[in-house]
Amino acid sequence: MSERPYSSPLRDSQARRTRELILDALTDLLATYSPQEVTTRAIAERAGVSQPTVYRHFPDRQALLEGLTARMMSISGEGSRPRSLDDLVAYGVVETAMAEEHAVLATAEALLNSDPRRLSQASRQRSELLLQLVADALPDYDDREHIRIAALLRNLFSVQAWLRMREEFGIPGTESGPILAWATQTLIDEIRAGNFPRD
Repeated sequence: MSERPYSSPLRDSQARRTRELILDALTDLLATYSPQEVTTRAIAERAGVSQPTVYRHFPDRQALLEGLTARMMSISGEGSRPRSLDDLVAYGVVETAMAEEHAVLATAEALLNSDPRRLSQASRQRSELLLQLVADALPDYDDREHIRIAALLRNLFSVQAWLRMREEFGIPGTESGPILAWATQTLIDEIRAGNFPRD
C-alpha cells in the first residue's frame, strides 16, 4: 500500500508563499546581475530560504523561467491574447505598457527568457499562436513565408524589444508601444499588398 501525499490548505499556502519569495528574490537579483551571475545560493539568501528549498520548488533554471513567465502572464491575463492578425497591433501596445508598469519583473523575465534554446513554454506558445494567426490571415503566402513573417512580427512585439528600447535608447513602454504598433501595422499592410520578400 502506497502512502498518499499529505496536503493541507496551510501547507499549500506556505508552499505558494515560499515560491513567491523565491521568485521575488530572483526578480530582485536580475535587476542588478546578469542571469549567468545569479546563483541558487544568492536566490536562497535573498529569499531567506535554504538552497534545497529553492531546488525543491524550482529544480532548474528552466523551472525558474517558467515561474517568472507565469507571474507575468497572471498580470497580463490570458484573455488578452490577439485573436487575429488585426488584433496584434492593439495587443502590442497594451503589452508594452504592461511591461513598463511592471518593469522590474518584465526585465527579469526578458533577461532569463533571452536564450532561444531555453524559451519558456508560454513564449513558445505565443510564437505558435502568432504563426497560426499569420497563416489564417495570409493564405496567399506559403508555409515558409508564414514562418518568416511570424518571426519578424514576433520580434517586434517581444519583451526583449521593449527592454532594448527602454534600456538602450531610454524609450519607455508607453512610447515604444505606439512606435512598434506603427511599424507592425505598416508591415502588415505591405505584406497584405504582396510586398514581402519571397524566397
